[in-house]
Amino acid sequence: GLKTELFSCFVETNTPVCATAHQALAELERLRGVVRDAAAGEGVVVAATGAHPFSQPENQEIVQEERYLTMLAERPKARRQLVCGLHVHVGMTSFEQCLATQEAILPWLPAVLALSVNSPYLEPVVPGVLSGRAARLLELPRAGPPPPLPDREIWWDVRAHPRLGTLEIRMADQPTDVRRSGAFAALLQALCVAAEASTSPMDREEYLRARALAARGEAPVEELLELVEPAARALGTWDLVELLQQAPEAHRQLEVGGRHDRRAVAADLVARSG
Repeated sequence: GLKTELFSCFVETNTPVCATAHQALAELERLRGVVRDAAAGEGVVVAATGAHPFSQPENQEIVQEERYLTMLAERPKARRQLVCGLHVHVGMTSFEQCLATQEAILPWLPAVLALSVNSPYLEPVVPGVLSGRAARLLELPRAGPPPPLPDREIWWDVRAHPRLGTLEIRMADQPTDVRRSGAFAALLQALCVAAEASTSPMDREEYLRARALAARGEAPVEELLELVEPAARALGTWDLVELLQQAPEAHRQLEVGGRHDRRAVAADLVARSG
């Protein structure tokens, strides 16, 4: 359930296949406990967030594994990706269904981002931007919206994952409150049920404009929650999804930073990551 990432300061948690969003939340809570206890044994603490409030990528060590060294040699801008996201896999019955669902949910992903914004202090800090991670990801090749028929290794916001038989939705900033991670798992499962594809693919330039606004918290989040509520209730997960009616976590970071400083933000992230 634990993996390395590009930077040695990162640890990636992976749940097993879960039948329900409630089960996924229970696994995430367990994995956070494992990470927290292991970190304590090394004299360090853990914070879950979209981006560290003051650490710089060039100050962090790279994991000396061939895959990461090759990535940096081929894509030097990956060195700037000191950001964390929540990836949710939703099982699909066929590749055709996966592609159709991918196109159906794409117009709603900016609203998913707006609900998840949790990286307001990523350098350079841009006034009004609550997810610095969203723009940083666009520096990678094959990032942002997928073309209608994906067929390569990619970092898109959503992608078919044929090996796992899932649609992988990579839009959300990493939540600090683990309950919000469970809420996004439930939200995205319900969205895959509720969203209906239009007769033509969404214009990708229009999508990128909506994505940029969502990084500032401007997106139809109320409409998204209204759309998914019937499906979430049918799945028995509305009790998780309704947590997202609360303000996104970036606002908490800015509040703490405004009253104190970024080190206080980091301390608060640690305290809320249990």
